[in-house]
Amino acid sequence: MSAAASLLGVHRIARGGGRTLMVDDRAFLNFAGCNYLALGDRPEMREVARKAIDDGVPFSRYLVRDYGGYDEPFERVEAAAAAFYGTEAAVYLPSGYLIGAAGFAGLRPEYDVLVLDEMAHWCLADAATLSDAAVKTFRHADCDDLERVLNELEGQRPLVVSDGVFATTGELPPLDRYYALAESRDGHLFVDESHAAGVVGPNGRGAIDHFGLGERAHVGTTLSKGLCGQGSVFVGSDKQVALARANRALRGSSPGSPISALVSATAMDMVRETPELSALLRDKASSLRKQLQALGLDIVDTPASIIAFAEGDFEHMRGLQSALFDAGIYVLHSNYIAAGPGGMIRLSVFGDHTDEDFQHVCDAIYRWRSANPT
Repeated sequence: MSAAASLLGVHRIARGGGRTLMVDDRAFLNFAGCNYLALGDRPEMREVARKAIDDGVPFSRYLVRDYGGYDEPFERVEAAAAAFYGTEAAVYLPSGYLIGAAGFAGLRPEYDVLVLDEMAHWCLADAATLSDAAVKTFRHADCDDLERVLNELEGQRPLVVSDGVFATTGELPPLDRYYALAESRDGHLFVDESHAAGVVGPNGRGAIDHFGLGERAHVGTTLSKGLCGQGSVFVGSDKQVALARANRALRGSSPGSPISALVSATAMDMVRETPELSALLRDKASSLRKQLQALGLDIVDTPASIIAFAEGDFEHMRGLQSALFDAGIYVLHSNYIAAGPGGMIRLSVFGDHTDEDFQHVCDAIYRWRSANPT
């Protein structure tokens, strides 16, 4: 099977996860995935995992909190999350897909209607569908349409819901305006910071940090993307976190890996204590973005470490991905949320990428586009 034919197949990743990958026993320069800060190879992270194993910390814990036990590693990661976001409390979740379930349950006394950006992540849309609240949507990043929807609520309190950074495009929605519109109607804003945490904002706390919203907005985030850990957290007041813990999705889930919890706690501590890690990553992403824009590609300006563009039809995009694959450069031709019918080429910038890496991928894209104009 040719490289082009196999691109939609499943490839075996032997090792790596930052700027380099071994794909089907071949070394690739990697621009795919979500290991944004590239913390996984740092000795501090590896030592935490190694020490946990040596100390007998189990790989998994099947006893949930409501049935008699809770491991110290889970308390540790929840304390780290609360410190990272400056909240009273946090709850650790085994999967990022539970962010919506936890957040909507924790905030339930404070809203009547869920109002979602139409491009909000599937985990938010699914959690909204399963909730006991009414659900409305508004056009993506359209504050006028959001205001229209809110005006139709007739006194009901909204919880406006959005991603902080959209997974495919790297776009930041106007969260400051979302918040102002929600607050003017005695409502609140809930943000899924999964692709923003560790990357965006002066302190690396995500889009709410970027917009200066602080504790005025409510947050859930995965720990497996910018922070290079595993699981997720919902943060808030003691009361909000207690309500989140009581949700059936959380009560019915095993708590996750204690070892992953310790690694994730270490990652949050590192970013909180060294915000320069996030600033350096944003600078690197900005550098590659400007180089690709100079080639004539239409790429949105964003502080995220995601760079995406669409050009031509599906086959044109697939041809570019195939050429990059053959050149030993691993990128995504994404058909995920907001990608459109032709898909988008999506590049992730990692903390260990170099200027030479950026030149290499830009040269490869330039050569292919020169030979294959739209």
